[in-house]
Amino acid sequence: MPRNFVFTILRLLIATLVLLPAMVFLSQQTIEPLVLKEQYSYSCKVKNTSGKKHFHIYMPTNWQVEEFAQTLCDTLLAKQSFETVTVSWQPREMLSTEQLLSDNYALFLNRDYALSGLLPNWDDFYTVILSLPSYQISWFSHQDNMQLSANSLKNKRIGLLEDKRSESGYLAPMSELKQFGHGLDNAQLVFYPNRESLVNDFLAEKLDIIPSVGHHGQLKRWPASKTQPLQHVSSTLSWYLNDQYADLAPSLVTYLQQYQSRLLKVHTTHPYSLDKGLR
Repeated sequence: MPRNFVFTILRLLIATLVLLPAMVFLSQQTIEPLVLKEQYSYSCKVKNTSGKKHFHIYMPTNWQVEEFAQTLCDTLLAKQSFETVTVSWQPREMLSTEQLLSDNYALFLNRDYALSGLLPNWDDFYTVILSLPSYQISWFSHQDNMQLSANSLKNKRIGLLEDKRSESGYLAPMSELKQFGHGLDNAQLVFYPNRESLVNDFLAEKLDIIPSVGHHGQLKRWPASKTQPLQHVSSTLSWYLNDQYADLAPSLVTYLQQYQSRLLKVHTTHPYSLDKGLR
C-alpha cells in the first residue's frame, strides 16, 4: 500500500476524532427560528436638501405609505431644511406624551379625544390643519342577512385589530360585542397587527366576521346583504401640524386633501387658512 495513501487515511481519522465532540454538541442544540419584527416605519431622503432636520410623521395606517413619503421627499419638502422624511404607523398605544412634548412629530393623524388624553394642552404645540369627515363602520361577513347576536356569533371566528386605540378596528366593534353578554368566547377573537392582514385573512375565509370601513379597497364591492352597520359612527380624525412648521401648512393641506380623497373616496370640506385655521 503506498505510504502517501496511508498518511491520508490517518489524517482523516485524526480530523474525525477531533471534530466528533463538536458535531455531537451541535446536534444537541436547539436552533431558534429567526423572528422578524413587524415593520412600522418608512424613510426617504429629501431631494436637494439644505439642512439636517428630520420630518417625522405619524399616522395609524400604512396605506400607500411609500408613495406618500416619496412625494414629500421629492417635491413638497425638496430644497427645504430637512434631510429625511420618516412615516411611522405603529399601534396608537405606542404613541406617548413624551414623544409629543419632545417635538418628535412634525405632522400626525389622530382623533381629538385620543390626543387630549395624551396631551390636554396639545393646542399649545400643534394646530389642526385638516379633518376627515365621519364615516360608517360595518361588520363584514360571509353569510347573507346575518343579524348579530350572541346566538349567531357562536363558533364564529371574529377578526379585530390588536391596536386598542383603533376606533374602527377595536374600540367600536369590541363595545358592540360586549353588548351581547357573556355568550362570546374570547377564543373566538383573533387579533391582527394591521388592517391588510386582517382583511386578507377574511377574504381567504380564515375569519367569519370582521369590522371595517366600506371604502377599504378590497371590501368596496362586498355584497350589502353580507354587511351590517355598527351603531357607532366614527368621531373626527384630523391632521395635526407642529407649530414650528406653520409655514408648510398650505402646501401640506393641498397634498393631504388629495391623499384623503384617494383613501376615503370623499372630498374634505374643511380647508385651512393661515389667518383662521380650520374653518
